[in-house]
Amino acid sequence: MGIKALPTFSLALEGVRIPQSSRLGGDDADVTSLVDASRVAVAALATGIARAAFDYARDYAKERRAFGVAIGQKQAIAFKLADMAIEIDAMRLLAWEAAWRLDKGLPAVREAYLAKQYAADAVLKIADNAVQVLGGHGYIRDHLVELFLRDARVFATLDGLATV
Repeated sequence: MGIKALPTFSLALEGVRIPQSSRLGGDDADVTSLVDASRVAVAALATGIARAAFDYARDYAKERRAFGVAIGQKQAIAFKLADMAIEIDAMRLLAWEAAWRLDKGLPAVREAYLAKQYAADAVLKIADNAVQVLGGHGYIRDHLVELFLRDARVFATLDGLATV
């Protein structure tokens, strides 16, 4: 549905011998920090998509006129945009907190998980709201918000690192 710039592939290595010292994530601490870093990256990506959806909807609301005024001046639209902005700030702060802990070499399992989970929920809500701001135009491929909604949907299942 989305994130077409991020193709995923399955890779199976059979009969390959790699010394323990050369393995990525050779011990549990390495694997944990790798998973944490991937979750922070996913949260940051979701935050970027949410911000793009918000910016597009905000600009549209400033330009689109109905009944003689910009639709952004209507209370329902203005409140929706304000809520979207608050959610984006929360997403960004959670991702920054987790990234800061990783940069300092501190445990970040909880923070990375919270950042990823919150971002996955919020980006879908924000992208959906952006489509709603555009109304019927939100479903037309001429407007990027439909792409942002498709991209946002993937974050519910994307966890950065999958192992079999």
